[in-house]
Formats: sequence, C-alpha cells, structure tokens
Amino acid sequence: MIGGSLRMHRGKGVVIMICRPAGDIVRAELRLCVALSIPLLGACAGDTLLGFKIGDIGGLWIASSYEHVSTANPSLRVDIVARDGALLTLSVDDSVQPPVVGSTLDDGLGAPSNRSGAVDIRQGLLTLGAETYVVVHDNDRMTLTNESGAFDFGNGVEPATIVISLDRI
Repeated sequence: MIGGSLRMHRGKGVVIMICRPAGDIVRAELRLCVALSIPLLGACAGDTLLGFKIGDIGGLWIASSYEHVSTANPSLRVDIVARDGALLTLSVDDSVQPPVVGSTLDDGLGAPSNRSGAVDIRQGLLTLGAETYVVVHDNDRMTLTNESGAFDFGNGVEPATIVISLDRI
C-alpha cells in the first residue's frame, strides 16, 4: 500500500487483514485491501482447504497396503498387509459433527486393536489414538502418512514412516 500498512493475523480458522492507509484514504487502496481480504475470508467459511471436504472421506475404507518405511534407509520397506495378511478397516462417519473416526487393525500376527480418532480437514490430518496422519485423498483412494512411527526391520526397533493406502468399499 502506498504510504500505509497491510497486516495479516491468523488464528484458529480465521484470517484477519487490517489495512491502515496513512493520510488520505485512496479508493484504489481500499479496493485492493477488500479484494485481498475476500478470498482469505472465503477460505475460512468453507470446510475445505486441501482440495476435499469431510464428506469426501466419509464411509468405510480398507487398507490395500500398510507399509513401514525405514527413515534411515527408505528402500527398506515392510508391507504388513502383503507380508502378514494384516487387515485395517477405517470408518469415517460424517453424518455427525465433529465426524466420528474409528479403525480396526488385525496385524496378521494375533494382535488386533481398535482405535478411535478425529479428522481435522483444515490441516488435512486424521488422528487415530495417539498417532496423527497426513491425509491425501483422491476420489475412492486415500493415503495416510505418519512420519513418527517405529518398526523392527530385523535389527531392533528404528524410526519409520507409516504409509497406509486405503480404498473405499
């Protein structure tokens, strides 16, 4: 802005732009301020910032792969669906707000687990128990990634990224 300032403040789901022109308010500057503010406020009004809405991931999903990828050596991968016959189902009930998320994992080795969680569409995150995953959605396919995992690749437990590919059923 000519002779003024433009500041943005971000909070939980809110972006506020403050335009403070110095001296006389020039109409063009005011229009520019409004033009810059509207798209940002519009983004806050909806529930989609990452290319999909919560309704897009509602339903029942089944894992086609559940990979542990070594952080130290990314070529070292173990897919427990292929190796152990693991079965992960994920349900997202978007008929209520906030959506109800739950999963059942049978790891194929006799250690089944059930976890509940939440989805944060604004940040593209899905939480199951204590684990948080980044969500990538493409129609009837979804990928969950957690870079804070751990897995025993044969030489003791080491840091690993968990990558789960899911298909809607």
